[in-house]
Amino acid sequence: MKFNDTLTTLVRQALEVGATPALMGEPGIGKSSFVADLAYAMGTRAFVLPCNQLADKADLTGARLVPYTRADGTETYKQVFYPHQVIQECIEYAEANPRERPLLFLDEINRTTSDVTSGALTLVTLRRMGHVTLPANVRLLVAGNDRGNVTALDEASLSRFVIVRVEPDAGTLMSVLGDALHPWVRKVLTQFPNLVFQKSTPTALVADGRSDDDGDDNTVTMAELFDGGEEMNQLTTPRTIDNLSRWLSAADRQELASYLATPVQIGARETTQLNEICEAFTGDTMFTTQVVATIAEDLASGSGGATPNQITVPKPTCYPDLKAAGTVSDLETLIAGLTQNEISGSLVFALREHADNTRLLEHLAQALTELQQEHLRTLLALAAAGQLNRQNQEALFDSDAPVVDKIQPLLAAFL
Repeated sequence: MKFNDTLTTLVRQALEVGATPALMGEPGIGKSSFVADLAYAMGTRAFVLPCNQLADKADLTGARLVPYTRADGTETYKQVFYPHQVIQECIEYAEANPRERPLLFLDEINRTTSDVTSGALTLVTLRRMGHVTLPANVRLLVAGNDRGNVTALDEASLSRFVIVRVEPDAGTLMSVLGDALHPWVRKVLTQFPNLVFQKSTPTALVADGRSDDDGDDNTVTMAELFDGGEEMNQLTTPRTIDNLSRWLSAADRQELASYLATPVQIGARETTQLNEICEAFTGDTMFTTQVVATIAEDLASGSGGATPNQITVPKPTCYPDLKAAGTVSDLETLIAGLTQNEISGSLVFALREHADNTRLLEHLAQALTELQQEHLRTLLALAAAGQLNRQNQEALFDSDAPVVDKIQPLLAAFL
């Protein structure tokens, strides 16, 4: 299943009914970014625990001796197992924000030792880690890899999940990266969306010294790439495409032209230095070939330019109630019961909405201590793209809320 609205809907519905989605697929295709965006769209936070960074179960639950009083009144000690810091942070956030459904994301769950994988599965089966039980509003997701150096999950473990095999989607990648995606990369993805994930075309040598001759178009698996091959060939994935895009945005056009005019030889291939550099980011793939061709065409014509991208602003679940408040007193009562995260998200949505939100913005601003980091990034993106509602923006600036003194200087450059 591609990373698109259908996948988002499926995962959200699974989470709502208390199921645990397991996103399985190749590395670097956007699983972690998908979960981060999903949490933001749900108006909450994602707490990421990279299981591949844990060496054994002791890294997942730390043991500690604590004082203990027996029934007869004598003092002794007992061993208590405390959850990993990320799990504890998620628990504390969930308890402080009971109306949200924060996500505890166990990433790379099967690219670690079987001991760690077994311990992590305790969270799914018992919803507890050590002596601490997960709050009811915490939702669990896991992600893993199908191939390579992974720990296979048995059937009993697999039955605990909603297993979704995922693959990248060019349209979603372009939407997520927005204006940050370089126009040359955007052009290639628009014309050739199927190139969003590719393995390098050179035939790899596997551990026994023979080429990969199983007839599968000379591509290699992650296991062959990292575990047994003599060559390490880069892949085209959303992650590597993003890296290439960032480099192109930072590169000087004259430098790129110089790289394009410089011939080099890679093995038996004669190519250009620009091609060699791009291959370092996205591999020897058709995607890289198309990007280099697009760059060459653009440099020759002297054209180029980015297309503005519509910024998506998630609507907080509390927002309809705020809009429906009939009196100032009702509105103040509603806002008083919201968390800072809900107030922050509502303020940004109210600024974007094409409606007169003067009253709502004034009261939200008075109740807000500071914009949450994700909401601040969205607000700056809206301002840079000229997508803030001017009337609402002026209404916010006209209020005397202390938080406005922090927001206004940041937006001044875009006004």
